[in-house]
Amino acid sequence: MAATSTYTSELQRSPLGNQIADSLRHDIIFGVLRPGTRVSQQEMCDRFGTSRMPVRDALRILVEEGLMTVDSNRRIVVAPLTREDLLDAFTIQGVLTGMATERASRRAEQSELDELQVMQSRMVQAAHADDLDAMVDLNWTFHRRINRMAGSRKLLVAIRKVSVDLPRDYLAQLPQWSERSITEHAEIIEAMTRRKHRAARDLMVEHVISSGRGLIEYLESLGIDLD
Repeated sequence: MAATSTYTSELQRSPLGNQIADSLRHDIIFGVLRPGTRVSQQEMCDRFGTSRMPVRDALRILVEEGLMTVDSNRRIVVAPLTREDLLDAFTIQGVLTGMATERASRRAEQSELDELQVMQSRMVQAAHADDLDAMVDLNWTFHRRINRMAGSRKLLVAIRKVSVDLPRDYLAQLPQWSERSITEHAEIIEAMTRRKHRAARDLMVEHVISSGRGLIEYLESLGIDLD
């Protein structure tokens, strides 16, 4: 009975730890938490209004991702974040999602391509309505759908591991993101529909990496030091 209770507690605690990690990850990427900043568990408990256990879970996640580190005094501090770190993250994600896109293109049924087109139409509608939240949701749904269409569990796991380093809403911070995303998604769908599998792959790789370049430019425009 005790073992079951502990396991249930872990399941209940995990989502809150992930939410805290998401918030802190966003703060690190966008320079709210600067490199070298000491992160106190008690301060995080006070900030998020929770106990230490979810905070510990969140900090462990961020240490594993390399966004935080443990110094010689066993204190958790924000790790340096460089231009190369960000570009590497986007490049790795781009290569993996490009692989998934090529495989999805080769496997895709017409009904699946139609589904992607429906998502694209909804993104256009959301853009016209200036509904940025809906656009972000549809964007991630679009990418997740293509990744799943590839039919590779190992590839999907690998993509998830590298994608977790980036805050989910970072795209909303980028100037002209919505217009560029709609255009590039349309090009990817067209290549997949015309069964130009390698072209679809290359378009996806560039789509993801260009988002990384855009984020780097945006952060530097805010005066965030990425050297």
